[in-house]
Amino acid sequence: LVTTCDADSKFPRQYIAALTSKYLKENRPGLTTIYQPPLFYNWKLDSLSFVTRVTGLLRSFLMLGALIPFNINTMSIFSFSLSLAKKGDFVHPGYQMDDIICLIRWMGVTQRRLKISMVPVPVLSGPTSGETIEKEIIEWARQARRWTIGAAEVFHYFIVKSKRIPTIAAFSWGTAFLIYYGVLLCTGGLFGLTSMLSMNYLVKDAPLVISYIMYGLLALQMLTFSIAFIIDMFIPKIMNVDECIFFLRNLFHFIMTPFVLLAYSCVEFYA
Repeated sequence: LVTTCDADSKFPRQYIAALTSKYLKENRPGLTTIYQPPLFYNWKLDSLSFVTRVTGLLRSFLMLGALIPFNINTMSIFSFSLSLAKKGDFVHPGYQMDDIICLIRWMGVTQRRLKISMVPVPVLSGPTSGETIEKEIIEWARQARRWTIGAAEVFHYFIVKSKRIPTIAAFSWGTAFLIYYGVLLCTGGLFGLTSMLSMNYLVKDAPLVISYIMYGLLALQMLTFSIAFIIDMFIPKIMNVDECIFFLRNLFHFIMTPFVLLAYSCVEFYA
């Protein structure tokens, strides 16, 4: 097994043991599976702005809830068999999002959609940082634009390479990728804003049940966000990370979550 990582990665002591146990227990062929640990960005995250902290919490939450279970893509730190790497001509460093690029190429050489299996130990990764809050937010926006342009580059690469991937595998993966990066990340916040504005200013005498549905969807969204904050209550203890987040500050970050998502959607839409 080969593990690729970033320079700002901190592995727990039991990572290799957990990876080995997962590999032996699942007993999957080496050409069908990639192993991804959940990434958390609690590297001095309590000292950063609410924009950076909320983004970090949501990235971890979406990895656990979407990227890994729906086999969309690996991210930054993942493990794979050497036989898969050799057959797929390793990882191409010339691409910005080389982790997703190699996944697409490997689907072509294996003629199937690859399984992403979660290694059940958290790995610490560095969040966006800056010397001041202003520089931090500028870097946050720069990264969001870079990730969006990278996702577009990946989709273009996928369209070119999809002829070498079986139709069902290509269609299912392409649909999941488009929904996640195009709908959820890029337009999710914008859709919420426009639907709220249209209900308040354009739709006249809407049935009461419609208003209940709109408020219900907002409550469901906030409930979903709360799960990310609940997970964050336990992660620092599990990873032996010292954090100090006062309750009122944490509550403020929670309330600002939909606005951060909206700002992220605007930056992505511009990119």
